[in-house]
Parts: sequence; structure tokens; C-alpha cells
Amino acid sequence: MSDKLRKLKDDAAKLVQKGKLEKAIEVYDEILAIDSRDVTAHLKRGDIFRKLGQNPQAIEAYTIVAQTYAADGLLLKAIAACKLILEIDSDHTLTQKMLADLYAKKTGRAVPVAVPTPPTRAPTPVEEITELGDEDVILIEEQPPPPIDLPTIPLFSDLPKNAFIQLMEQMHMRSMLPEEVIIREGDVGDSMFIISSGRVKVTKVAETGNELVLAYLGDGAFFGEMALIGEAPRSASVIADEETVLFEVSRVVLAEVIKNFSSVAHIIARFYRQRLLSNLMATSAVFRPLDPEQRRTLIEKFKSREVAQNEKLLEEGAAGDGLYLLLSGKAEVSKKTNGKRTVVAHLKEGDVFGEHSLLTNEPVNATIRTLRKSIVLKLPKRAFLEVASTHPQLLEHISDLSQEREKTNEAILTGKLHFSDEGLVVV
Repeated sequence: MSDKLRKLKDDAAKLVQKGKLEKAIEVYDEILAIDSRDVTAHLKRGDIFRKLGQNPQAIEAYTIVAQTYAADGLLLKAIAACKLILEIDSDHTLTQKMLADLYAKKTGRAVPVAVPTPPTRAPTPVEEITELGDEDVILIEEQPPPPIDLPTIPLFSDLPKNAFIQLMEQMHMRSMLPEEVIIREGDVGDSMFIISSGRVKVTKVAETGNELVLAYLGDGAFFGEMALIGEAPRSASVIADEETVLFEVSRVVLAEVIKNFSSVAHIIARFYRQRLLSNLMATSAVFRPLDPEQRRTLIEKFKSREVAQNEKLLEEGAAGDGLYLLLSGKAEVSKKTNGKRTVVAHLKEGDVFGEHSLLTNEPVNATIRTLRKSIVLKLPKRAFLEVASTHPQLLEHISDLSQEREKTNEAILTGKLHFSDEGLVVV
């Protein structure tokens, strides 16, 4: 960026901060006279015109932004610009059609895209979209196609055109500042989010009480679906790592889309399970003695299954058949003493169980029952013995865990401790 452009942009920003919006427009016009494809300048002009109530001019500016992003293959950003137009004029039919055509699946033939053409400073018009593999490529009239920089958008990639239209019309845009909390661990969630631009970090409070960064997510990624599918509190916090634009999809909207297009549920469920596994490997004490590669190798040996609420996972007195991990959900641990069954613990996501009978070759010493719909991982007994022989540090950790549990259970059953939903209390 030249020194002149940088100074003009700084001047425009200062004028906006002082509320001198008309003067700021004049400076942005100077910027565009130098570089007519400066998307940020067009976007800022649109924002200012919208503040001034000059909606036709705002729509004109946002349209240029949408066209430029579309021509560069930045479809999520083009969609975001289109959504700005529809927030001003929900009946702006040309923009609605542009939204649909931007991400519709094609059958190999060129399909014209209707794009509203502003009267001034419009970039070269978008002429058509053709299919290349699984993604749309924008072709520019009398120019070679630009480099494609499409983000991975798993939620959208398999959507039929009508499903895409339905989702686009009903989701909302949110702009987040750096360090702004989008979702908070433990809260009840009623929406999921798709990143249009920017970056977020996913964090979780570890058993030590420290904050653990699980991942950074960028353009095209989605998050928050775990609370909608698992019907449980948010399992992690998500915080804007920089200025970020999001699409928010409510539970009601998502349910309606899934009702009409079952493929959406399969896409989200697949990523939901992958996210659970990733979080589990990062946070579970079971995997702590292993390095990342060993964790991935071990997790592949586990078998996964969904379990309904109030189903017995293990029954006291039965033969042990494997090591279990609770991937999602909640379970109750109970033991029978003097003809009375006593709850001795609750298991949460990431907890291991079934280890006692594997270590001692004795029958299962407690009954495990789900308290809500859960996903359980099972490492069969033979696989457990193989892992134990190659990873003695893992066996030692599980043995220590089992001994600690036995002490706690004994204290509860003898009346020295009392277990409740709030935790253990000394009697």
C-alpha cells in the first residue's frame, strides 16, 4: 500500500470516529479514484451510507463488494455482503438470486448469474459460473479465471440449492471484536455459528483449572453444533481471536432445514463426532501419558456407539469385556451393598470406566447407567491387553485411577463420604 493510500485510509477512519461521515465519504471516494477495486473502501462507504439512511447508495456499495468477492472466489464473504443488502431491503430479488446462484450445485453447464449492476465504479461484471469438481469457479469476462481461494464449507458443500436458499434467508450476521466471547463453556446453547471471515479460538477449562486452547478456526469453519446435537451445555468456549464476521443459525432454523434436507444432519453429526474425539484427546486424563501420535493411534482402536438415556452400559457382577470412555453425555455409577443400591459417582465426558475388571480379572464391580443420551467408546479386552503391553505408562495411570476410585467408593459405602450432584461431602 502506498503512503498516500495509507494516509487517506487513516484520515477516513478518524473522520468516522469524529462523526464527520460526509467528509469520510469524500476521502473514501479519493481512495477509490486511485484503486477502484479496494473492497474495504467500498464496504466502509456502504456502512456510512447505511448510518446516514441513504439506503440506495448503501446497496450500491455493498453490491460492488459482493461482486468483487464473488469474482475472487471468496464466496462466504460474497454471501456476507449480500446479507447486508438483504438487511436493508429483504425484497431485493436480484441479490436473493445472486445468493442462490453463488453456491448452487451445477450439472456441468454454464448458468448465468443475475447480478445487480451499480451505475458507478463497478468491477468487471460476473458473467457465469461453471462447475469444476465439487466447487464453483467464477469466470470473468475476457479475462483468465482468477486463482480460487475457496474456504472449506462442509455445512454448505452438499446442500441442495433449495436448502441453501432456506438457510441463507434465515441465518443472521454478527460482527465480533477481538477477545469478545461468542459462546461460553457451560452455557446452554440454542444456535451454531459459521465463520465468514476472521479467526476464533476454542478453549476449555482443564481439570487443573487452567485454560486450554483446543483449536483455532478460520474462514468456512463452523462451531457450536455440539450443544444443539448433544442437547447438553456448551462443552467449550469460543472467543474471537481477531475481528470476525459470523453467520448465526438458530436451533429452530437448523431443525427446519434438517427436516427438509436430511443430508445436513449427517454432515453436522460427522463433524460433531470428530470434534468430540479431538477434544477428548486434548483433555482426557487417559491420554495424558501419551504423545499426540500415540493418542491418535490408540483412539482408532476404540469402537463408538450411541446409547439412549437410562441404558445400562455395565452391570455389577458381569464379566468385564473392555475399557470404556464416555465421549459425550452423562452416566451414573452405583454399587449394591446390603441389598441397597447406592450412587457413588457421576461420569462426565472424557471419563473412563470398566478398568477394574480388566486389571483384576474380577467381575464388574459397579453398575453404569446413562443419565442422558450419550456416545460411548469401547476398547475391547484383547485390544486393551495389547495396548497395556506396549504403553506401560498408560496402564500405570489407569491402575492409579482405579485404586483412587476404590478408596472413594469404600468411603461412601461406609458412610465416611456422601455423594450428591454437587460432589463429595465429608460426613
